[in-house]
Amino acid sequence: MQYRAQDIFKMKQLITLTTCLLILSFQAQDYKIKYASDLSKQFRYSEALPVWEELSTKTLKSSSPDWSILRSTVEAAYMSENYRSAMNWSSKLTAKGQSLASDWIYFMNALAYMGQTKRIEGVLDSALTKFGQDENLLARKNGINQFNQHLSNQSDYTVRLFKKGSKGEEFGAFPYEKGGILFVTNEYNNKAINKQYPRTGQYYTDIAWYDSTKNVKEFKFYQQPFWANFFYKNRWREFESTKAHDGPVSFNPTRDLMFITSNFEEKDIEGRMKYARLKQRVFKVDGSAYTEFDFPFNSIQYSTGHATMDAKGTVYFVSNRPGSMIKSIVGKDTTYSSDIWKTTFDAENDEWTEPVNLGPTVNTSEDEMFPFISNWGILYFSSYGWNGIGGLDIFMSELDGNNPEHIGTPLNSNADDFAYYVDEETGNGYFSTNREQFKDRIYAFNKPVFKADLMVELKDCKGKVLKNQWIKIEDLKNLELVELKTDNNGKTEAIELRKNHEYKIWFAGDKNMTADSASFKATMPISEVVSLSSYFKQYTSSVKVLDQNKNPLSDVRLNIYKHNGTVQKLNTSMNGTYSWKNEGAERVDSIVANLINHEDASITIPATISGNCVDTVNYMVTLLDKQDSEYIRLDLVLYNFDKYFLRPEGKVELDKLVKYMKSHPDLKVELSSHTDSRGSDKYNLKLSKQRAQSCVDYIVAQGISKKLITAKGYGETKLLNKCKNGVWCSVDDHQMNRRTELKLITPEEVELDNNKLGN
Repeated sequence: MQYRAQDIFKMKQLITLTTCLLILSFQAQDYKIKYASDLSKQFRYSEALPVWEELSTKTLKSSSPDWSILRSTVEAAYMSENYRSAMNWSSKLTAKGQSLASDWIYFMNALAYMGQTKRIEGVLDSALTKFGQDENLLARKNGINQFNQHLSNQSDYTVRLFKKGSKGEEFGAFPYEKGGILFVTNEYNNKAINKQYPRTGQYYTDIAWYDSTKNVKEFKFYQQPFWANFFYKNRWREFESTKAHDGPVSFNPTRDLMFITSNFEEKDIEGRMKYARLKQRVFKVDGSAYTEFDFPFNSIQYSTGHATMDAKGTVYFVSNRPGSMIKSIVGKDTTYSSDIWKTTFDAENDEWTEPVNLGPTVNTSEDEMFPFISNWGILYFSSYGWNGIGGLDIFMSELDGNNPEHIGTPLNSNADDFAYYVDEETGNGYFSTNREQFKDRIYAFNKPVFKADLMVELKDCKGKVLKNQWIKIEDLKNLELVELKTDNNGKTEAIELRKNHEYKIWFAGDKNMTADSASFKATMPISEVVSLSSYFKQYTSSVKVLDQNKNPLSDVRLNIYKHNGTVQKLNTSMNGTYSWKNEGAERVDSIVANLINHEDASITIPATISGNCVDTVNYMVTLLDKQDSEYIRLDLVLYNFDKYFLRPEGKVELDKLVKYMKSHPDLKVELSSHTDSRGSDKYNLKLSKQRAQSCVDYIVAQGISKKLITAKGYGETKLLNKCKNGVWCSVDDHQMNRRTELKLITPEEVELDNNKLGN
């Protein structure tokens, strides 16, 4: 085909024009990418997002899409809180097979925000098929069961929107001492004309005041309502705001310290972007005067804020300072998560202790923020970690070393739930959430207050109340210990219990009573009485010696072997008993009983006795009669009338006594002689002594030490019948009174006094 010169010229013009247009198009594309990138680097995500979306739409139509553009689009959408857009672009990015592990994390987070939690487990499995060794994805997989549990965790909270009608976003309610609440809002442009926060495209935040019982704030006389409302509205004017963000605000329990989170005016340069870090401001409050003083842990190198203080002076705050959990490491750059730290303020010296990270039972590699310590010492905080159900979830920790507890729905949702405050006594409080159209709003809530208390009553095992005794009660979860004294009814005052806390209750005992303890777990809102029972300690013990007919035996020699190695030798009383305090180093281990004409007997005394509901522990020892061949019949030691010489049959019986004394060399014997009433009293006394001495002389002559046997003559002073002077009696009656008796006496030669036991 032949072309005319004119046609060829026109064709050259068209090619030149097309080439120029392509060059201009590529230049425009590069310019838009650079423009959007600069906006993102400055955290101006709300401005960057439409540019990125235009670029993403265009690159997906090309034969070689630039996946980094989609990745930047997802980031801008997510960071500007446009979660629907983030979900849609994440879906496109991951579907094309050009994703990174972090892209799947963004995708799952966006799904949670959009309430599409049922898709998350499937998306996670798809991510693991491509990135099966990624630590973050594996952590998600390990926590999927807990995630599902949190989804079904329904709490007993009731929630309602607290403040309606605001044009901006509001969060962080904290009760104001003068009534109403202080909160954070971006409704007002109080910083400068049209000054906006570039990340979200909204105004910077201010601290505002609101009282639901008042429609209009009471202004000072010079603040005319028509212009005061126009310029100030509900802005809290006791605090001079900064040029950037202000809030949230909190007070310590005594309301003499105030904490406000703001931005540094000095900016830290990160890459090519100037970034203003958060700082924690602290004020001393005296009436309407606020005096700021230094919080020494602020730094332009990292953010610090969201402080809350308990009654003990411990301040919990948020910071991504070095030492926080590590979020990521890229080359030499380490990114730390926002963690909760604590420090203690010494008000007298205006000093702070070195901050301490709360550790892995509170903090994760994700961000933890908005801590609040309640008047019961419970820490509430919001976290992106701990397998929450979407966005920030609220958790509680009793700082007892256990992992935090998810508050559950309806307080938590698929969106951001944060800035929790509660009065534990009433169960009323506030929290903030962006669950409706992803706009921060303040909600009020009420949770049923767990009202349970415990009283302890102490009695002995017989049911007698024990008063003025100390009872200890320890909360095993937070290790708090209280000591209470029993009243005249044996009862303590009641203490309040914490739900699902287990308590150990115990009475330590005293010198007379045994200890007792019990445990109790508070699961029901009831008033509980825990009864402790105390038994008598083995302080007083008693042994009774009986003959084989169960009759008590007096003057039985007791060889008392003590725990300290000593031996005490005493005789039983008239009723055959011996009692002692069985305690300390002189605790009795065993007793051996000796009595003439009886077989020896022994008993082992237990070191302790439990469950003893008597104040005296009784033991029984039975002494059996000796065989006839060894039985000493002192009634055969007889004398002729008016004589003291031993008869042969009397010597046989005394030989038996000698044998017994040689087998018991530690025994000491009193041999006594008695006469009848015939003759003068003086003569009979002399005669009885002679008769007793004749027996002793015989025994000593057989090898018994004279120190171990004593002669005693009683004359007619201990008659066994009525045959006294002037009374006629038969020969047999008088013979009954002419007798010889044996008696074992204590080595100390004193009678046992059971009353010397002490108290």
